[in-house]
Amino acid sequence: MKLSAAIRALFSLVLLIAALFFLRQEVDALNWPALNAAVRRIPADRVWVAGLLTLLNFAVLTCFDQLAFRHIGRRPRAAAVALTSFIAYAVSNAVGFALVSGAAVRYRFYSRWGLSSGQIARLVVFYSSTFWLGLLVLGGAALLVAPAPAVSALVPAPGLRIAGLALLAMAGAYAALPLLGRQSVRVGSWRFSIPTPAQIAAQFALSTADWLLAAAVLWELLPDPRPSLLTLTGAFVAAQLAGLVSHVPAGAGIFESTMVLLMAPSMSAVTLVPVLVVYRAVYYLAPFAVALGVLAIDGSYQNRALLARLSGRLGALKSWMNPSAFAGATFLAGAVLLFSGATPAVASRLAWLTHAVPFPLLEVSHFVASVIGVTLLLLSRSLARRSVAAWALSSVALAAGVVTSLLKGADYEEALLLSAILGALVAARRTFDRKAAVFDEPWSAPWFAAVVAVVAASVFLGTFSYKHVEYSTELWWQFEMQADASRFLRSSVGAGIAVLVFGLRYLLNPGPPAAPRPTAEELSDVAIVAGSDPHTYAHMALLGDKSLIWNTAGSGFAMYAIQGRTWVLLHDPVAPPEDVPGLLRAFVDRVDDYDGVPVAYEIRSDYLQHYARLGLTHVKIGEEAVVPLHEFSLDGRARKGLRTSVHRLEREGLHFRVLSPRDVHWRMEELRRVSDEWLERKVVAEKGFSLGFFDEEYLRRCPIAVLERDSRIEAFTNLLVGRAGGELSLDLARYRLSAPPSTMEGLFAHVMLWGRDRGYSRFNLGMAPLAGVAPVHGPVVWGMFAKYVYEHGAELYNFQGVRAFKEKFAPDWEPRYLAYPGGFALARALADVSALVAGGYRRIFFRAA
Repeated sequence: MKLSAAIRALFSLVLLIAALFFLRQEVDALNWPALNAAVRRIPADRVWVAGLLTLLNFAVLTCFDQLAFRHIGRRPRAAAVALTSFIAYAVSNAVGFALVSGAAVRYRFYSRWGLSSGQIARLVVFYSSTFWLGLLVLGGAALLVAPAPAVSALVPAPGLRIAGLALLAMAGAYAALPLLGRQSVRVGSWRFSIPTPAQIAAQFALSTADWLLAAAVLWELLPDPRPSLLTLTGAFVAAQLAGLVSHVPAGAGIFESTMVLLMAPSMSAVTLVPVLVVYRAVYYLAPFAVALGVLAIDGSYQNRALLARLSGRLGALKSWMNPSAFAGATFLAGAVLLFSGATPAVASRLAWLTHAVPFPLLEVSHFVASVIGVTLLLLSRSLARRSVAAWALSSVALAAGVVTSLLKGADYEEALLLSAILGALVAARRTFDRKAAVFDEPWSAPWFAAVVAVVAASVFLGTFSYKHVEYSTELWWQFEMQADASRFLRSSVGAGIAVLVFGLRYLLNPGPPAAPRPTAEELSDVAIVAGSDPHTYAHMALLGDKSLIWNTAGSGFAMYAIQGRTWVLLHDPVAPPEDVPGLLRAFVDRVDDYDGVPVAYEIRSDYLQHYARLGLTHVKIGEEAVVPLHEFSLDGRARKGLRTSVHRLEREGLHFRVLSPRDVHWRMEELRRVSDEWLERKVVAEKGFSLGFFDEEYLRRCPIAVLERDSRIEAFTNLLVGRAGGELSLDLARYRLSAPPSTMEGLFAHVMLWGRDRGYSRFNLGMAPLAGVAPVHGPVVWGMFAKYVYEHGAELYNFQGVRAFKEKFAPDWEPRYLAYPGGFALARALADVSALVAGGYRRIFFRAA
């Protein structure tokens, strides 16, 4: 668990608790019956109008994406964009988890529509700027014309005018961008095109309409006399901003307390809080229920002709978003059970239950319902990870929650909600395909803080509901039909104990390590797989410095290492083609478990579509040299240089031979001396990850090609041998100071002839970094930067020299790529990969460190 994540989670939790205490003091004159009555007094026609305004607001939000696509020059189907963006907004608004935030959703599924990383970055920047424009305009206008009462009381009028003008000036600066006379601006390593005046006008119109409509939903629910819409909008914008900054899911509690604070004294908390409760239901819960229903219908009927078009429009979104949406719904169900247990039962229903249900069963049901609520909160994280076990346990818990809801207070509304979530979850059974233990995941501070926050909120709600009941120790042992307060106390203790036990479990057993080193048995299995694979890069796992993920049959694996938050998969998975998607999915799942960033390095073009389906985009990072061996020889004018090198070695008395793994054992010390002499001469330290290093256990597994003079090894390279008739390659290549010029060139030529004579079809010379990278490969700035470094970066690495050396063997050049989440993650991904290869950031710049 990262310390920064824990600090942020603790900060959000403290903010939420402080907000709840503030609300508790502000609504001291309000009790639970009065709150219920105030909610019921809101006219039904106003609730319906608020619902229509919400619908119109979501229609405007979907236009954000439509406009952004036009800005980047793409025009996907409008219905597909509208449907996916509606679901994204509805789920992210209601749940508020970072996993389903707007930018994350867009990176996840727009890349599967064929958008490049540069296009997605431009789309997200355009969408984000649209979002903030309305906030600047309406916030500035409100401060100038109709500031919130509390703000007017605290800040002098000149200060309000200055702040308002500053906000409007920022919006005006954006509107003036076309006046620069430039088509684009550069931000870091990215270049973004400036919107046209018409697009900027549309951005201002849409964003202003979005914020006004969202505020109008709340304004419509307020009782008369109401403040002006502009005054409310200013407070509304500030409260929403406070919720965003707090990182509390959906800004719960923070938004409400800020609204109460800003609208005082013109509107009391007693008046405003009931309206905010209804606002949450209309603007957050209702769209979320619709989005969940669409996903559930699609999961049940995606193979029926009637809904085939709906399924197609959901596309890649449903495969990724279903788990997150259902996790949010399950989390919501747990919160509902806890909040229900913290509030008094309806008296008439309780009287009916007196004759229909044995009293002990009612008591037990109340307690069990709260424990089930906590269980659903705890299961939600595993559900988001597509765990089959979590799906089964959540289904059982929801079913039990339906029963206990009816038994403890005849809460049929609650039972209907849980039944709907249960039905949707059962219909989406195929979405949950990950076979992993429920609580086998690492600790997540933000998620656990959210669980604690819900439990704390339920306790706050209970103390508010029963503040008229004088506390005494006898309450704990009072078992009566009307003793709701006693049942609340016992249920709260049960929920608290469940959370405490779970927290202690994680502290004492935090789960498996993120990157376990392979065992000796695993390395033996790797050697078997590598010997039967057509490619030789599988041998890099034998270095033992990378962690492994195995397929179910044990016939293939994926290898990775971690640098900071970046998890780097080296090469494509080594497995039968049909198992590659599953291994990639398992890798991304493990990265998500630890809140990391997935990256794949030196991958081929064969499986790029699978990386795209996982939300990763790609850039070209170089080309790999592959020499066809069936036509390789030293004859002809083109091979004159190689012939000269080989003959020079013969004149110098150097002879080529290949040591078997058994012979390597006896020559290990001599090989180490050659290696140490080479490292000292080059003034470099050992590399790693994608490059081999001198390790005795690693070298004992390979045949080693050597050049000897009078039985003394002058140069060597270890051979990576694929299956018969497949690929041959090498890794570590080192020589003594006394070796003649062109030693490596001659050694490689000997190895190729040796491989050709033994039936190998190709020889892999490895990758030439940045070779062949042009501005058309990924982001334009990346292509320009790579080309510049390739041509002028000799101080860092001899890029052109590596390419020129390999070109002597007349290879075929195959592109190699890096897959990453897109956007600005590229710079961090490249830096972390470089650090893994070099052995740390310091060694990137200080070669012998």
